[in-house]
Amino acid sequence: MSFDNSKLGLPYFSLEAAAVDKSPSEMVITDQTGENYYIVTRDVFEDGLQQNGYKVVVNEGE
Repeated sequence: MSFDNSKLGLPYFSLEAAAVDKSPSEMVITDQTGENYYIVTRDVFEDGLQQNGYKVVVNEGE
């Protein structure tokens, strides 16, 4: 199953900015390049992003 990347919204180009903007129930992930960061919920991450090579860089609660 392919994930619809349009659900991600605009990327952050700074990990620090994404980490500050996320809520405690959200996580920050990065794409395969490691240059773009996105704020998502665990459900969204597990619903296709994880299988498409995205990686968690800031967990919930951090």
